[in-house]
Amino acid sequence: MATTKKKTFDAVAESRRWRRTTSKQLNKMTPAEQLAFLNRRLVNWPAAPAAKPARELAHH
Repeated sequence: MATTKKKTFDAVAESRRWRRTTSKQLNKMTPAEQLAFLNRRLVNWPAAPAAKPARELAHH
């Protein structure tokens, strides 16, 4: 049975858009800035487990 419901949100397209935007930001940063940026995202992520020191979140 085919559905006729028009989709209003394309998760794949949004994921690709977010990935492109993040890549552009990261490409302008030094490796140290990239680690700080990504670690900040991990620490502030709602589903993240108890906070760990930043050096444990991302490898050098």
